[in-house]
Amino acid sequence: MPRLQYEALNRLIERYPHLPVLLLREVGGVEIPPGGSLSPVYDEWHDRVAVEVGDYINIFSGPEPNAEYLIIVEVATEISAEKLHQMALAAALLWVEAGRRPVHLLFITPDPGASRVSGPVELRGGSVSVVVDPVIVGPSHIPVLCDPKSMAADPLRAAFSAMAHGHRREVAEAFVKLLDDLPADDATELFGYSVDMAPPEVRRTLEETVMAYVPEHSSWAQNLYRQGKEHGHLGGLAEGLRQGRARGQANSVLSVLRHRGVEVPPERERQIRFCDDLERLDAWLQRALTASHIDDLFDDISESRSGSSTGTDPPDASGRPFSSAGPGLRPYLSFFSGFVAVSSRRTTKDVDASSFPSTSNTHLYRCPPCSEGRCAVTEMGT
Repeated sequence: MPRLQYEALNRLIERYPHLPVLLLREVGGVEIPPGGSLSPVYDEWHDRVAVEVGDYINIFSGPEPNAEYLIIVEVATEISAEKLHQMALAAALLWVEAGRRPVHLLFITPDPGASRVSGPVELRGGSVSVVVDPVIVGPSHIPVLCDPKSMAADPLRAAFSAMAHGHRREVAEAFVKLLDDLPADDATELFGYSVDMAPPEVRRTLEETVMAYVPEHSSWAQNLYRQGKEHGHLGGLAEGLRQGRARGQANSVLSVLRHRGVEVPPERERQIRFCDDLERLDAWLQRALTASHIDDLFDDISESRSGSSTGTDPPDASGRPFSSAGPGLRPYLSFFSGFVAVSSRRTTKDVDASSFPSTSNTHLYRCPPCSEGRCAVTEMGT
């Protein structure tokens, strides 16, 4: 599945771990015991199935300690026979890899044509035949909610309604009005689920509707708008949402690494968290799915050491990001991994910060290039 859907689904199920079981029971009539929390699977099973599919894939195991079943959850803006066949093959492979443990295949899609391709999928090769019966949750299974009050009764169902039917203006407006009444964090989270899992047409309608409500109605959206305006972006809301997606994707990278048992040193965690380059975060997330060591994420030494070259500058000791420094000083400031990088146009040298006096009124600055092309650290007290 595409990256945005993969991330949104992970966040959604992390917040609502009962959701896949609920959909399998209510829509598919699958007999699965209710209760318990699902856990994401990031092991050799996941790796082999992901290679077979050639894309992101979400696999969850049943409640511990027995984890008696596995669920593949796929978000697809469009459903096709080829897509069903591909995911059915993934389910069959997972069934074999997991020692014949029960495997369920669940699709969540806003595609109105989903019902045309539903039904069992038969995989045949020689004398071997395997039938996979996926459960497809499409627009016909998701209610059209046009009233903020009915949405408020079940915010999760409201998010799904916006994802599937948000191209209808009345649904989009009701959803945005609901968000206006929620705490800012909850509103941002629900909007993120819907807009990231929705097809492009729905995404545009939802974003346009939010933009329309920003100046007057939506406090959470106004915060995003102001954040973007402070950085000089006319489309402040869009920029705020983009930054939010970068933070969410960075969290996904770290979550995958943790689940795979990969140790993440503090400096590498800062590098990932402060990166706002979505393409680079996408590459890191892909590598994290099969990484066995933190260095597997990075292209080369320079990328593994440089935390702020492709993202938001990390903060200094006072908590201020270096990007807030004056325009005259910013080109000369750099900080990473407990070291001060002292550099000029010709030379670069790492200086151990521990060799300098540790006082509350001491700041280390990256000096401007001198006339001889050399550098020195200037210690400035206040």
